Amino acid sequence: MRVPSFRKPSSWWLSVLLALSPASLLRGQESELPLGLNLPTAEHLQGWQPAIRFTHRFTEAARNHSKDLYGLDGGNYPGFGLDLGIAAVPGLNAQVYRTSDDKTLILALQEQLVDAPHLRLAVRGERFDETVQRTTYAFGTVGISGAAFQLPVELLAGPLSFSLVPTWLSRTTARDQGLFTAGAGFRWRITEGQSILAEVYPRPSRLDAATYEQGYALGYRFQTKGHRFTLLATNVSGTTTHQVLGGDYAGGPRPAGQWALGFNLVRMF
Repeated sequence: MRVPSFRKPSSWWLSVLLALSPASLLRGQESELPLGLNLPTAEHLQGWQPAIRFTHRFTEAARNHSKDLYGLDGGNYPGFGLDLGIAAVPGLNAQVYRTSDDKTLILALQEQLVDAPHLRLAVRGERFDETVQRTTYAFGTVGISGAAFQLPVELLAGPLSFSLVPTWLSRTTARDQGLFTAGAGFRWRITEGQSILAEVYPRPSRLDAATYEQGYALGYRFQTKGHRFTLLATNVSGTTTHQVLGGDYAGGPRPAGQWALGFNLVRMF
């Protein structure tokens, strides 16, 4: 009796099998909260997955070193928000966020448009309302409302990612008119659960360079399956789009040497 012989599958069939493997199907579909340090990313929460975010920004600069525990003895602005994936529209996320600085409330929608191996792209729209009484000070007006539209773009290269967030703001603290600007970010994933992040918030061209500073933030992130903890140093006092990218919020970013500490804590379910 002849023993049947089996030929090895051709390379073409191997390619098909690999393409249909679970690992391949899940590539580019990992669920993640679309948040860097302060800027939105082009990531998204899948299905109906919820996540909560806590933010904390200390108001006192860390320049006094251990005398004031690097600014931790001073005041702070906490924030709390809920993000939710919308399964009915793949790639769509909704966000409600409230921060104590000027009692600002954010309502936002973000849709991921592209999720390729080396490129991610999303579109985001939000409304912001400072719910304190409308008052005008020397540095500008508080108690304002407005809108922001953003186009987060990320280029991925192994453990490195580079992001650009073109942004249109309907108004800022000091100017009752719209402006275009863009923030930029960088992330280096050192290990599976640890990353170094940096963001730059350029001064809008309409603002006087002699009065307003450039903004920046630098952070370290440690993550587990359900938690993201980020410790950061920054010279901007806010966390929302109009606070960070407007360039003039609360008088604008501090001088570079007067950075303060802050942190973000995310819980994904």
